[in-house]
Amino acid sequence: MKKTFFLFFSLATFLQAAPNGNPADPAIIEEGFIIPDTCFANFKVAYIYYNVSDLIMEFQDPYKNDGYNVRKIEAFSNLASMIIDFKERLDIYFNIGSYRLESEFRKNSNLYKSKSENDIFYQTGAKLALFEIMDFTIGIDAKYSLFFAPSAYFTLNDKVVNENNLQYNFKEWQIGVGIAQKIAILRPYIGVAYKDTQLKLSNINSLEYSTLRLLHKKNAGVFLGASASTGSFVLANIEARFVNERSIALTLELRF
Repeated sequence: MKKTFFLFFSLATFLQAAPNGNPADPAIIEEGFIIPDTCFANFKVAYIYYNVSDLIMEFQDPYKNDGYNVRKIEAFSNLASMIIDFKERLDIYFNIGSYRLESEFRKNSNLYKSKSENDIFYQTGAKLALFEIMDFTIGIDAKYSLFFAPSAYFTLNDKVVNENNLQYNFKEWQIGVGIAQKIAILRPYIGVAYKDTQLKLSNINSLEYSTLRLLHKKNAGVFLGASASTGSFVLANIEARFVNERSIALTLELRF
């Protein structure tokens, strides 16, 4: 079992992952800088770097039937997280920060590229450590995300098209269940996440459709990663996801 988890940790360093987080996260940092560990609640902050090489989406009908095909949807983000922890079992968090989407799609032989402006991304959620059995922890995480932004540019076959009113509208909810194992200061983990993502490009003047809607090709995916912490003050985490998206997330978390 330990060799298997070390293999997953090695894979996480080169797979491209979305941040579900360690299932054991609420229970990992047991001691903070200021708030005594005997208190019912404590406060944590975190920095999250999130890079998606492909959200693996597809057009809804009727766009798909009319020859629209997604090449890739990329996302880039830097987030600050504010977390309230209850008895090292439940984390309630709010994430906010800079986010950007880039899309490439085809309509027959034409290639369209578009990028959103860097704008504010909002996310709220909760993480619960359900069971601890020997060195294993089973946990669940649920979150909801929102992002709205105007387009920075829109091109047709690499030529700029005037689409000043184009808007990105991104909504997503996700639930993940995973298992983590404690190995010295490491907590490698693996789990399954189900997500429902909706992306809308609206106010498009140069296409026959003024609005394009996209959904995930596959709702279920696998995440894996590892956290490193001595149990005091600080936690570092790396996570990867595949099947329903290819991305990487790095997190640094501090407990007060």
